Amino acid sequence: MDNFQALIASARVTLFASRNQGGIAFDPARDMPSLAGKVILVTGGAGDLGKQVAIEFARHKPARIYIADLPRDDGGASVINAVRDAVADEHAPISYLDIDLSSFESIKTAAAKFRAAEDRLDIAVLNAGIMRVRPGTTAEGYEITFGINYLGHALLMKLLMPTLLRTAKLPGVDVRVVAVSSEGHNLAPKGGILFDKLKGPCEDIKFYQRYGQSKVAVIGLARELAQRHPQIKVVAVHPGRIITGMALGLRKESLLFRATAPMSPLFCVSPAIGVRNHLWAATAPDVESGKYYEPVGVPDKETAVANDPSLSRRLWEWTEKELNGIELE
Repeated sequence: MDNFQALIASARVTLFASRNQGGIAFDPARDMPSLAGKVILVTGGAGDLGKQVAIEFARHKPARIYIADLPRDDGGASVINAVRDAVADEHAPISYLDIDLSSFESIKTAAAKFRAAEDRLDIAVLNAGIMRVRPGTTAEGYEITFGINYLGHALLMKLLMPTLLRTAKLPGVDVRVVAVSSEGHNLAPKGGILFDKLKGPCEDIKFYQRYGQSKVAVIGLARELAQRHPQIKVVAVHPGRIITGMALGLRKESLLFRATAPMSPLFCVSPAIGVRNHLWAATAPDVESGKYYEPVGVPDKETAVANDPSLSRRLWEWTEKELNGIELE
């Protein structure tokens, strides 16, 4: 029964996911404005999707882009060079910021380094995430998928919110936070989030349910931040079905993914297309704060449980309690 349920869940996200073929026609080269003077942070920027986001931002000449991802042996030089090569600019202002979203200490260190280097933050793209991993916990004992996809980002936003709000006071600014959720939020367990099981490895919860509830939480985070900080625009997005390293990795573990691989071009898109919803949400004029958007720019397609304000409020209260007292010295 468990294997059958997993197959059905995989089928839903494999065959029926959003494909970036509808919604608003958005071409980054044509439709993105100049980013001159803006400071941008992208988590998970070393991965396929995050790197493409950084590339598109770099083409519009911001003051600086911070690619925040796991520490690398070369200090992120290979990632920085890949972005610079893609935009044919060997001097593109890009910095690599070490961050492990499964560790509060690492998040605090990254936030402190950022705040020491910058006095503004115009765009934050919370792109990092994991999908199918073995049961495990973060350094602080939270379920690993929820800890990385949601709680790590929630802490990062708490620590960087003073910088975001300070930036919002500057003349002529447009401060935004784009939190990457997924259509996979519809795979969350009944009730959306299993609050009594957010600590521990949760071996008894299927991987797609752990993933689904983390993405419900990301939608809730965007809604709650938007309500509490009307000075900035905060939205959640689903990028569509994208051919990335994460998706290719799933083929090793999922029979359905392997079986449908030859057809993937029919319902999958490249990262260059997949990032359009990220970029639209980060720069387009008609973005409404607090919304969840599927590609590109289509609102209100979240499940009823993800759209439940009582759930997002409960999540906010839980998060505040868990992160209470964590501040930068």
